[in-house]
Amino acid sequence: STFNTMISRRREIKFALIVASQLLLFGLFLLYAPLHEGGLLSDHLPSSSSLRRCISSAHRDARYVKPGMCVTADQRLHALEDLVYALKVMLENANVVYWVDSGTLLGVYRARQLVPWDYNADVGVTMAGLEYLRTTNKGKLEVPDGFELTVFNSSLYEAGETSTAVPVRFVDTKFGFYANIFAFKEFEGLFKDDVRPATAPEVEEEVVGNGVVVESLIGPEPSEIWQRCVHCPAVGEDEDSEVTRAPNATVAKHFRVPRDWIFPLRMCKLELFEVMCPAQMAPYLMFIFGNRFLTPELWE
Repeated sequence: STFNTMISRRREIKFALIVASQLLLFGLFLLYAPLHEGGLLSDHLPSSSSLRRCISSAHRDARYVKPGMCVTADQRLHALEDLVYALKVMLENANVVYWVDSGTLLGVYRARQLVPWDYNADVGVTMAGLEYLRTTNKGKLEVPDGFELTVFNSSLYEAGETSTAVPVRFVDTKFGFYANIFAFKEFEGLFKDDVRPATAPEVEEEVVGNGVVVESLIGPEPSEIWQRCVHCPAVGEDEDSEVTRAPNATVAKHFRVPRDWIFPLRMCKLELFEVMCPAQMAPYLMFIFGNRFLTPELWE
């Protein structure tokens, strides 16, 4: 019995020494480990060293960029996810017709998530939606805490960096990330379909020659924002004339597509929630990004 008691005590002492040594090592770690913003360890440990780098303050609202504050690509991605969700809820509660657009739509189509290296979000609304946002105060619109709406030519909101090309921005006030909200206007016009398969149209269209048809089109204000759109015609460009430009000059382009590429809208998955997307996502994305739009490449 005495022997068993001694063995038990030796085990207890040995265990206590092990625990003490582990506590000592952990104490040394706490003493000398480098501190990260937001605590000893970040909430989301990046999977690669590239995500630990501080990103540029470009493409952020300068009013909310804090000097000396390091923001990682991982933080940007999570902030943009939160921003898109907050914007979706606000627009849906206000019955404003919207759809995710451009780079945001590309991420949804590719992988049901945002493109990891994208630096903002893109959303389209109708002209009626723009008018509602422009004339409805933030209390009625229920702009969520932590976000701000800036609107061009509105008596209710600051203009910020909005313009005729980007008439509304939805801004995250913690980091300054934002969603560009484009207003799409409907009109009748000529459209040459370079991307859709040559299938018989459901409704007979008026062909005016060389594959160009008269259609109900929809698109935002032409601007340099669309300069890298593959199939967007440049402002002032027509088939019978050559437009001479400097090699590195930025080009204002028209982004306009058939209305039935967007409507009726369809629901699609983004991360753990759903957003509205254009009816014909593949030709829509091909029109902007080209035939290889599924190839993961930087589009900045």
